[in-house]
Amino acid sequence: MMRRSIATLTLVSSLFLIAPASTWGAQAQDALNEGLKLHEAGKPKEAILEYSRAIKANPKLAEAYFNRGNAYYDLGYNAQALQDYNTALRLNPTDADALYNRGNTYRRLRKDDLGLKDYDAVIKLSPEDPKSYVNRGDIHFDAKRYDLAAQDYSQAIRLDPQNPENYYNRGNSLLALDKRDEAIKDYDHTLSLDNKLTEAYYNRAIAHAASERYEKAILDFTEVLKLNPKSAYAFFNRALAQAKLGRYEAAVEDYSETMRLDPKDPEASYNRGLAYLRLEKYDYAARDFSDVIRIQPRNAAAYIYRGISRIYQGKEKEADADIQNAYRLDPAVKAKLQPIVDDAKAMAKKNAKE
Repeated sequence: MMRRSIATLTLVSSLFLIAPASTWGAQAQDALNEGLKLHEAGKPKEAILEYSRAIKANPKLAEAYFNRGNAYYDLGYNAQALQDYNTALRLNPTDADALYNRGNTYRRLRKDDLGLKDYDAVIKLSPEDPKSYVNRGDIHFDAKRYDLAAQDYSQAIRLDPQNPENYYNRGNSLLALDKRDEAIKDYDHTLSLDNKLTEAYYNRAIAHAASERYEKAILDFTEVLKLNPKSAYAFFNRALAQAKLGRYEAAVEDYSETMRLDPKDPEASYNRGLAYLRLEKYDYAARDFSDVIRIQPRNAAAYIYRGISRIYQGKEKEADADIQNAYRLDPAVKAKLQPIVDDAKAMAKKNAKE
């Protein structure tokens, strides 16, 4: 599982220079100034009243609509914010800040296609500002246009090379494109700039594991757990890597931690059951597969492996019932797993003779 940080849609909150009173009147000027002061003081509701007073005094004052839109955005009133940004842009169509903030509002409203158009427009007006590249990249990433996302994050890196999140985001895009080694280089760069970014360790571990570099994956998952000891995902994936290296005892420990943190996760129980089978702890294995079946009663593989556990326990009737249940639930599983069942029966007979 690849994880990506959700970008914070930070507004541009420009404090506009106030024009002479003769331009739009002392009342509008005073109200806008007071609104800006209140907004900067963290009082957006009170600021809205002043911005509205400025608008009443001068209905063509784009700055007042823009800043009232920001106040509405800060309060989560997205529809009102959008309306004010629209008005500000009708009065000043080339205001890059208003376009950028409207794009952020569209994203909040899950209208990414419209947000994309606004970021495109901002980039034409201000091609050296990295923020719109990042947000446009996020839209492309969410739409699984990973190549376009990587291009936008590359532009953000060019413009803001000391920002670790730009490398991290590009790394995620490259990983999604299965360019694992390139992604790892970006995660390396991310961590050289911020060695506390948990998600970068996690995704680098995923990239290493996908390339069968399990030792390196384990090291990165361990770093994740130092920073976030409650990450069930990190315990689970570290357990998978341990199992790939034949370290079943260590895998069992990590699966157990996963289950403690997320008791309803059947995958941890299932995989711990497989590890117990490898360790020849058949009672524990059967218990884990029973837990999986309780959560997922139509999981054919869990029936098969509980049946195999019961073969080794000497419970032939229960084993046969589980295996037949599995074949009934998923007939295709028979061709795949029947050889494993046959091997288990042969091994159990051999053990019994000895």
